[in-house]
Amino acid sequence: MNELDVAEFYPKEAKAVVSVNPKIFPLEVIYAAAYVLLDKAYFILSGDAEKEIKVVIRAKNEKAGKKELELISLKFHDELINYATYVVQAARNQAVREAIIKRALATNTSESDETEYLPEREEEELGKETPREEPEEDLFLDDPEGIAKPWTPDKAKGLKKPII
Repeated sequence: MNELDVAEFYPKEAKAVVSVNPKIFPLEVIYAAAYVLLDKAYFILSGDAEKEIKVVIRAKNEKAGKKELELISLKFHDELINYATYVVQAARNQAVREAIIKRALATNTSESDETEYLPEREEEELGKETPREEPEEDLFLDDPEGIAKPWTPDKAKGLKKPII
């Protein structure tokens, strides 16, 4: 049995028809595999999503021969395996990802977020005036060259102003 028995080639029409078993490769995986190869070919999906999905691959190069169609269909199968593996790994790691996200969100809460909401407490806190800190005046380093100062065309010496 030939490994390319799942594909039929029509070089005169520059197309190949690939049969995909949806029990092995879900429809989402087929979409992802086709999407990666959109620069090389057009993809038309048809068939029964429960039994067999037919993928018509039309080469964008109308002069594509059987060799090029075989190469595109083989790359399509590579991408099917690539995305099927990704889906399986994502499903396996879902609990770990959720735990990491929960932990990250839990550590980013402040103590005030953890206290129970009491309307009386809010009124008390609103009534208090909190002293404001005065901004520091020396936030910038010394600038003896004048590099940090704003520049405008009016301050440019020897330059002509642009004509608008």
